[in-house]
Amino acid sequence: MSLLHTIRFAACIAQNLPIPTWKTEKVERLRQKRLRQLVGLAIDRSPFYREKYRGIDRSHFKLSDLPPCGKAELMAHFDQVATDPEVRLSEVERFVADPDNLGRWYLGRYAVSHTSGSQGQPMLILQDRKALQVFYALMCSRANPAGAPGILQAVSRLLRPVRIAIVTMQRGSYPSGSAMEFMPELVGSFVRIKRLSSLQADLVEELNAFQPNVLVSYASVLEALALRAGQLKLRALRQIANISEQLTARARNRVEAAFGVPLPDHYAVGECLLLTNGCLAGGGAHINADWAFLEVVDDDYQPVPPGQLGRKILVTNLANTVQPFIRYEVGDQVSIAEEPCRCGSRLPRLAHVEGRAAEIFWVNDGSKYRMVPAALFHSVIDSLGQIREWQAIQTERNRLVVRLELLPGSAFSIDSGEVTLQRMFRENGLPCEVTVDVRVVPALAPDSVTSKFKRMLSEVGLPDDLVT
Repeated sequence: MSLLHTIRFAACIAQNLPIPTWKTEKVERLRQKRLRQLVGLAIDRSPFYREKYRGIDRSHFKLSDLPPCGKAELMAHFDQVATDPEVRLSEVERFVADPDNLGRWYLGRYAVSHTSGSQGQPMLILQDRKALQVFYALMCSRANPAGAPGILQAVSRLLRPVRIAIVTMQRGSYPSGSAMEFMPELVGSFVRIKRLSSLQADLVEELNAFQPNVLVSYASVLEALALRAGQLKLRALRQIANISEQLTARARNRVEAAFGVPLPDHYAVGECLLLTNGCLAGGGAHINADWAFLEVVDDDYQPVPPGQLGRKILVTNLANTVQPFIRYEVGDQVSIAEEPCRCGSRLPRLAHVEGRAAEIFWVNDGSKYRMVPAALFHSVIDSLGQIREWQAIQTERNRLVVRLELLPGSAFSIDSGEVTLQRMFRENGLPCEVTVDVRVVPALAPDSVTSKFKRMLSEVGLPDDLVT
């Protein structure tokens, strides 16, 4: 690990450290400056945005003057969206399809990932080193439960790096997984990372051996680990972080009671991983307003006032200059807090996120119970790129039914596709004792009673010895 990488990362932290305490007007001036720079770059170097923003005065415009864009539109014009003329969709697709390229830079300079296809087709995402470094710097400063790291703490980390255990699926090109592949290179000597799978049989033993200071995982996996807290001896644990899934009050209470450490709830989308950092004092998550816009809007893209749940959000990532996401539409429903936060940060705070909850299945591998999180199905099914929506049902302890709604025009074959899915489930750690039936259905809809769609449904619940 080069000293230069360490120095660069320390400088990035120092630049971003004081901003949450700045006056709102000062943060907004910085954000508007970065927005004008991004829009100017997009107009100059992206044929797609040059046409989309025709008539926009790059020096005098409001964010609301810029038309929103969505996943289908950006994917349909992928080559024209990129500000680098060497980027080609066909090459990116081949690059990300090769598992040997995980952790490698496309064209020697871009990290590649793909989002879930659950709201339509997957989105392929490119990020350069600077964008990822900003993301890591915000994680290490604004998401730090010990407060902003000072000089002495920074120096001590060179001697005793922070140990971060990341429990997700097996390595993959999903946004958070891909980002973590590059963290050791860009952060330098400040951290040591241990990548673990939530499905591996020796997960508890590996965590105990590594003794992490920080544990990062999905809310469902964290809650499942809390049920096994008696087996975990994590004496050095200082923080737990939830990613990708909604953190319910039940899960937070259970995890914090089991481990006795803070549990901030970070909210992000794959197209803007640096969107927020969880707040320990006021709950919710602070929007990193110096690097992103998060607009809460109604069906007509009109702003929704604080305290009110929107119909969708528009996200602008000011750090990504190779593949600009400007007023990018996401179907999540969120609300902004009405009151200032007691933590002291002046950054706006996301108060509530609707519709990201997940269940977890417990199966028996013949000797003990093992968890199967929603992330397994996301990782496998989303990689096919042909599925609009899916639902997994645990009908018996070791029997699962996976229902698939295909994208229009999908070439998915139930005969060959089922074989492929079965193989991929096994490769991603599903015990061989578990039977999976795959069924293609015309459409998947929300529950008629609750009006909420649940991707994970267990008809058997927790094993008796895990009920608390």
